[in-house]
Amino acid sequence: HTEKEIWQSTISTFLSKLIFASTFIIPILLFELSTAIIASVVWGLFLLSLFSFRIAKQQKKKAWKVVFEHLIIALVVVAITHYVGDWVSATFG
Repeated sequence: HTEKEIWQSTISTFLSKLIFASTFIIPILLFELSTAIIASVVWGLFLLSLFSFRIAKQQKKKAWKVVFEHLIIALVVVAITHYVGDWVSATFG
């Protein structure tokens, strides 16, 4: 790859991640924190489902299996993160 291609990829990746991450700010600006958290989780799960579906179709795999697998992993991560946060708060808060 040329230096120009590397910089184009770097800038493109940065801007994509910035825009994607910025969409999670909207619920925080519009709702109370507890509602915003739920809205952000739902939004994230929706996006994960959408991207998983598209990837499965591109790879000619069963979309429902890929989407289900990714959603289960995401929900496990969210649950573990929640309980670790509760533990940290109880232990150090």
